[in-house]
Amino acid sequence: MDPRRRWLVLGVAGAGLLFGSVGLLTAFATAPFAGADEAQHTAYALEVADGRLPELDTAVRAAVPGMSGLPAGCRVPPEEARAAIDLREVAILPACARRPSGLSNFDLVYTANHPPLFYLLEAVPLGGGRAAGHPLAGFYGARLLNLAIGIGALVATAALARALLPTRPDLAVAAAAFTAVIGGFVAVAGQVYNDALAVTLITGATVATLTLARRGPSARTLVLLALLIPAAALSRASGALAAAVLVPAVGVAFVLGRGAPGWARAERARTLLLGVAAAVATAALTVLVAGWFYLRNIRLYGDPTATGLIADMFPTGAEPRSVREVLTSGDFWWFVYRGFFGRQALLTGAARWMAVCVGLVTVVGLLAAAVRAARNLRRDSGRGRCDSGRWSTAVGVLCWLVAIAQAVVAGATLVGFVAAGGAPFTRYLLPALPLLAVALAGACSALPAARRGLPTSALVTALGITVVVMLGRELARRDPQLAGRNVLGRLHDALAATAVGPDGALVLLSVLAVLGALGVSLIGLSMAMLGAAESRKRTKRPARVSADRQPEGARPLEDSDPVPQVADYPR
Repeated sequence: MDPRRRWLVLGVAGAGLLFGSVGLLTAFATAPFAGADEAQHTAYALEVADGRLPELDTAVRAAVPGMSGLPAGCRVPPEEARAAIDLREVAILPACARRPSGLSNFDLVYTANHPPLFYLLEAVPLGGGRAAGHPLAGFYGARLLNLAIGIGALVATAALARALLPTRPDLAVAAAAFTAVIGGFVAVAGQVYNDALAVTLITGATVATLTLARRGPSARTLVLLALLIPAAALSRASGALAAAVLVPAVGVAFVLGRGAPGWARAERARTLLLGVAAAVATAALTVLVAGWFYLRNIRLYGDPTATGLIADMFPTGAEPRSVREVLTSGDFWWFVYRGFFGRQALLTGAARWMAVCVGLVTVVGLLAAAVRAARNLRRDSGRGRCDSGRWSTAVGVLCWLVAIAQAVVAGATLVGFVAAGGAPFTRYLLPALPLLAVALAGACSALPAARRGLPTSALVTALGITVVVMLGRELARRDPQLAGRNVLGRLHDALAATAVGPDGALVLLSVLAVLGALGVSLIGLSMAMLGAAESRKRTKRPARVSADRQPEGARPLEDSDPVPQVADYPR
C-alpha cells in the first residue's frame, strides 16, 4: 500500500474513533425519547417491523419503556384518530385509547411523510429487541446502528475531499475529522433520526458521480451509482432533490470520464449517446425504486413531501416571508450557523466563542488560500496548457459544480421552508455539511504550521470538547437536577440513570475519553505525516531552468520553446 494511502486510512480511522467516542456518549447519556420526534421515528420503524407503512394519522404506540403514546397493544385506525383530534371527542376511540387528555397531533406518527429506507434498517434492531422481550435493548441497538451509519458519512466526506482535491489526502483526513465533531451532526447520529443516513447516501452518491468523471466508467462505479442514487431518494426528501441534481450530472460525468482530447467525431457521438443513456437509466431506476413513495404522498396528502399538511398540523405562528427577505437576513443565517454546534439557546460563553472562532478561521483561511491560488495562477499564466490539461480542468470544474450544487439545494430547501413560515431547522442543511467540512479543512491548510496539521488538530480538539460541553448543557436543560453539577458530573449522572447504570458510568466515561484522545492523536499524526510526504515530493520536483542559468554548452531557451510541465517529470 502507498504510504500516503496508509496514513490517509489511519487518519480517517482516527476520525471514526473520535466520532464514536462523542457519539456513544450521546447515545447512552441521552434518555430515550428525550429528543423531539424520536418517539415518532421509532414508532415508524416499529410499524415497518410489523409489515405496515404508517400514515401521518397513525397513532404512536408505546412499545418501548419511556416511549409516549397509546398502550403497545392498542391500535386505532388513522381515520378514527384524525376524527378524534379534529372533533376533540375521545368517545370515537376504542376503550384502550381513551385518555382524559384526549389525542393530539403529537400522538401521531407525523414522520410518516419520510421515505421508508431508514426505518427499514432500524426495524431490524427495534423489532428484534421487541421479539426477544428486550425492547429497550433493541432501542439502544437502533441508536448504535445510526452511529455506524454516521461513520459511513465520515468515510464519504473523506472520499468527497479526495474527489475534489485529489492531490491533498491530508484535507480528506481533516474534512472527516471536522465532520466527526460538529455537534448538530453528532446529536442526530446518536439518536434515532434519519438525517445521518441521508447525509451518508447523498455524499456517497455524489462521490460516485465525481469518480465517474475522474476515472471513467467501470463496473464498480456504475453499480455504486445504481445503488446509491435511488437509495438517497428513498432515504429523505433531501435525497430525492440530490438525485435530481445527480441524474444529469451522471450523463456529463460519463462523457468526460470516457472521452479524451482530440477524439474522433464518430467516437464523440457514440460517447454522447452513452452519456445520455446513463443519465436516463439512472433516472428510470431512481423513479422505479423511490417514485412510488412520493406518488403515495401526493395521493394521501396532496404533495410529494406532505409539507403543507404538516405545517397545518404544527403551526409555528411565523409569518410567511419572501425568499429575498430570508436570504438577506443576518439573524437567520447566524441562527442556522449556531445550530451546527448544538441548541442555539445553550450556545453561550466559551462555546459561543468557539462557534465564532470556527467562522473566523474559515473566512480568513479561505481568503489566504484564494490569494495563494491567485498568485500561483499568475505565476503559471505564461505556461502553455495542452489539451489533456484543459480536459482535466473541465473534469475538475464539473466536480466542484456538482458538489456546490448539492450544498445550494440543501440551502434552498431550508430557505424555502422558512419563507413559507416554517422554523429554521439547521438539520435541513446537514446535506451540505461534507462540503462545508472540506472548506474548513482547506481554510486550515492555509494557516501557519498547516503542513504539520497543527491548526486542524487544535480546532478538532476544541470542537470535540465543545460537543461534550454542549451535551452536558442539554442534559441539564432536560433534567434540572443536573444543573448544579459540572460537565463530568452531569455526564456521569446521566449515564448512571440510563442503560449504563451507576457501576458502568465511570468505566464508560474513561473508555470513551481514551478513544477520543486516541482518535485525536491519530488525526494529528496522519496530518503531520501526509504533510511531510507532500513537502518531500515538492522538493524532489525539478525546478524550471531559466534562460540565463543553462548548463554549459546548452542552447539558451527561446520564447518559442515548450515549457516543461509538472506532469512531464517522473514521480
